[in-house]
Amino acid sequence: MNQYKRQDVFRCSHEAHERFNNAVSVYHVLVKKKCYPGGCIYFKWKCKKLDKGAPCPRGYKHVGRGCASCRYFYDIKVIRRPEVLLADREFKQFKRDLADFEQWLREHDGRLVEFSGRVNSVKPRFSLERNRTGVRVSFTGFLLNFVDGAVNARLFNDLLYVPISPRMQRRFGFGRGDTVECKAVFAVQDGSVVLRNIRGVEVFERGEPCFWTDSRARVALQTGAVLIYQSPACYCCERGVLVPVTGEHSGKKEPRRVMFCLEGIEDPRLCCYAAQKTLHKQSQADGDGTVCL
Repeated sequence: MNQYKRQDVFRCSHEAHERFNNAVSVYHVLVKKKCYPGGCIYFKWKCKKLDKGAPCPRGYKHVGRGCASCRYFYDIKVIRRPEVLLADREFKQFKRDLADFEQWLREHDGRLVEFSGRVNSVKPRFSLERNRTGVRVSFTGFLLNFVDGAVNARLFNDLLYVPISPRMQRRFGFGRGDTVECKAVFAVQDGSVVLRNIRGVEVFERGEPCFWTDSRARVALQTGAVLIYQSPACYCCERGVLVPVTGEHSGKKEPRRVMFCLEGIEDPRLCCYAAQKTLHKQSQADGDGTVCL
């Protein structure tokens, strides 16, 4: 399994993780931030005037970069250390599993591998570019998702991603449940296993009929919406797509990826897609097209 994506090993009390109930991945802690066991250090900007509810002499509403030279400005050094959730014995086993997994990644990274698996989902791929005139979302292809598969005949029992071009989707018409064999270049991106430049594709068994086409993806691009905030439930939803953010950024910190809703719902709190899907399945089970409430 992908040890990098485990969220049962560490927990972090940093404010940035509050929206995810302070759950953090192994990749974030050990590879990206490298904050275990030393922790991460940052400085909290404060103002003696604003702390007491008094107005700022310079007319600011909050502490920012322009306050550094002000005599009322001060900062607080904060150290956050990730908490280990596992018992000592389990944590030692995790470190052994992680070492084996990283060795496996090094053996395959950048190399051509053989892969076979069953498609778990097919979604359009978009990219979001920020510039001075606004925000632009573009259609870049499709993304196949596998929950298990075999890489060079070794079972990989975790999420694996295969980006494909619109041309390849037109040719093969991939759908959920298709059994696929191919060759591809093995890569690791942000802790996820990705197979790029697939070739020699063979579809041995068909699952659900192909839904995503170029035209449907472009319609979803126009009718979909970028969420005002990311909800954990959207990551598991078939109508949610993670979109990488490129281009110019403002001075404040912005996410590197945003959630794009194919249903066009900007606020996850107002989403009723899951309820509608459940009612639809129930009506089909009743057999008469009616829904029993």
